[in-house]
Amino acid sequence: MATIDIGFLTIAILVAVVLFAVGAVANRFFHDRIFVGLTPGLMPPLGQSAPVAKVQPGREYSGEVAVAFSPPRGLRPGLVGTIVDGEAEMRDITATVVDLAVRGWVQIEAVDVDASRQNDPKKKSRDWLVTAVEPRPADDRLDPFEDQLLGSLFSIGEPSEGVLMSDWTRFRGADLRDLQNRLYAQTVTNGWYEKDPRSTSAGCLGVLGVVALIGYCLLMFASSLSIWTVLSAGILVAGAVFASRRLKRRVPRTALGTAAMVQSLGFKKYLATAEADQFSFEEAAGIFSRYLPYALVFGVADHWAKVFGEVAQASELSGGPDILDSLIWMDLTSDIGFNLAMFADGGFDGLFDLGDVVGGLGDVAEGIGGFVEGVGDFISDFDFDF
Repeated sequence: MATIDIGFLTIAILVAVVLFAVGAVANRFFHDRIFVGLTPGLMPPLGQSAPVAKVQPGREYSGEVAVAFSPPRGLRPGLVGTIVDGEAEMRDITATVVDLAVRGWVQIEAVDVDASRQNDPKKKSRDWLVTAVEPRPADDRLDPFEDQLLGSLFSIGEPSEGVLMSDWTRFRGADLRDLQNRLYAQTVTNGWYEKDPRSTSAGCLGVLGVVALIGYCLLMFASSLSIWTVLSAGILVAGAVFASRRLKRRVPRTALGTAAMVQSLGFKKYLATAEADQFSFEEAAGIFSRYLPYALVFGVADHWAKVFGEVAQASELSGGPDILDSLIWMDLTSDIGFNLAMFADGGFDGLFDLGDVVGGLGDVAEGIGGFVEGVGDFISDFDFDF
């Protein structure tokens, strides 16, 4: 090893040690708060208070979570998705559209677009038509966020004729950012954060740090290109990445925010571990669609579909109620051959004719899985960063 290589390696190790130390110290800041003396997820009774402390050892609660059999009271999927990860994403907005469809405000339909796109993998051959349902549900009300979403969606077309989601995202990009801002603002209004929870970058200081690191590595390589200078550069980069992640400022959740997050994670645990024998046929008929938007936000829709596929299959075999009646809020016929009109034609025989997609007739469980896959496609087609 040349003397210059020893010098570069020594400097790299010393700088990395400092960076790791700075990162370790920074980890002591920006911790969420949690109520002391209460089971995680619980809040003090109205009008009472409880002592508050910093979450330990990490920045957010990572302990045991009790199963919750329903979503946090009054919280729609988009808001639940925001409090769980601290980010309002397009997924939270599109899951809200799915929830509005489940509740009877809109109908979602998969539609084919320009046939010339069919053989072009870079272009989507499918779109999604969202149509207002009339009359509006009499026993349900919209949250301000949902009212704003529908107002934006149908501002570019007649509600009764429907609006393509691709047109909405293309022509109303500013509205989508406003919706994202409203979700963040709602977390503050609910007392989950003291201010907008969006992380802030290091700005100019961070840019200067990256430039300095790149410049120093180039200087090393220009002076001596060897395995030791490459190792030195790797050590510096590792230390810089560790420190930058720890130094990244985050807005801590309040104790109320941590409680809401734990409640939401408890509901996720329920959706991810539910078993078919836990549900009666009558209960299953309404609960599947109602909780599906939450399962989509949490990323556990596949398991939720599997469970209710088994319940629907058992109900059909025993002559129970038609569990799949609640799926008429989304029409995927043109996408996967899921023909809801066949509900009226005598039971389940031939109901899930998926054609080339699965190579023939599928059973009831596969049909529900295909339905959820189609809903997941609706979410993923518009899951982009703002």
